[in-house]
Amino acid sequence: MEKIALLLKKWRLALILTLILIFHLYNVRNQLFDNKLDESWYVSVQSKFSSMMKGESLNVENLVFDPELYALAGWLYVHGVPPSDFNFEHPPLAKYFIGFSEVLFQSPTAANTLFSLATLLVVYLLSIKLFGKTAFALIPVYALSLEKLFLSEARSSMLDIYSTFFISLSVLIFLYAIKAPKLFPVLSIVIGLGIACKWESGLIVFAFIAFLLLDKAWRKLGYFIASLSLAFLVYTGSYLNYFFSGHTFLDFIVLQLSIYKFHSSFPHQGILRIWLLLLAGVIGPETRTTFFIDEESGEITKAVITKGVAITYSYNPLTWTISIFAVFISLLMTFKPTKEYRILPLWFISFTLPMSSTLLLEHHILNFMPSFILSIAHLLKSGWERGENGKKGALLIAIIVYLGALMIW
Repeated sequence: MEKIALLLKKWRLALILTLILIFHLYNVRNQLFDNKLDESWYVSVQSKFSSMMKGESLNVENLVFDPELYALAGWLYVHGVPPSDFNFEHPPLAKYFIGFSEVLFQSPTAANTLFSLATLLVVYLLSIKLFGKTAFALIPVYALSLEKLFLSEARSSMLDIYSTFFISLSVLIFLYAIKAPKLFPVLSIVIGLGIACKWESGLIVFAFIAFLLLDKAWRKLGYFIASLSLAFLVYTGSYLNYFFSGHTFLDFIVLQLSIYKFHSSFPHQGILRIWLLLLAGVIGPETRTTFFIDEESGEITKAVITKGVAITYSYNPLTWTISIFAVFISLLMTFKPTKEYRILPLWFISFTLPMSSTLLLEHHILNFMPSFILSIAHLLKSGWERGENGKKGALLIAIIVYLGALMIW
């Protein structure tokens, strides 16, 4: 019994982590095992999308939403269609992952689920790097696994779960690369993979540059910037099928300019929009029309229009609202000897500042969500370490209540 007790004590973090991952897998199990599609589904979606683009049908049942669009794009890509011919607006790598998922698992969402598990593992490794092998290293994994937005991305064929994985992995590699610069080429390759999923993944580069500037590590900064050419090569490599279909490098540049033109065409918004989203879950103004229909005649008898604000269903005040304060306090602590924590506020800022004036949807938060969840865990750990022995019981109760509230919310 003593040996078993010692083993449990030694492996308790791994056991709890396994339970968290199993619980997460349980929450998304239908998308991993049951969401099977056949070829007729893709034909149907392609037909609906074609009709929608031609304006032939505006029926809600015939609309094609982003998850269906990316699932169709992935299917077409792995069957030889070049990225320029369908859904060129985003780089192709994430859609290739979705396409491979469709071929291997007959499901467009299985890869999303697997990447969500991989993201949780990377966040755990980040926690170990920052907090050591303590119970606090499990808090970010636990909190992220319960986030509605994270679960939504894991259950659907959206692109952000892939970029979030590569961003988180790049941060982990960077924390090792600042002490072992030979890892900078590997870091750049991972950055390139992230950008090949979604362009905004490249914003993490600003966090790394700012970190090295604050550290006055000029040689490492030069080495890192020089290695970024590998990121460009990896990004270009994601378009191999495009080149194999007869396109030149000049065509590739024109295609990238088309992507930029597409995204820059969206109207700019107020700089406070992202902060309203984080603080209160507000997406923007909303006009809602409620129709009352006579059941016998089918005629509309009344239409009531109400105006207000739209709040995303994913909003979590226990993490989103607290995030701003947690990151701010972490920023104040970045000049202390434990400078590795500096990457957390820099990660947050490198995404929130550029996104402050652009079109922002709630799923864009996922790219920097690990940064503020890790910052919250950092504050909890700092409060625990600074707390007096007589008050640690109350602190423990407060932490348990907070973790319980995360599960209920």
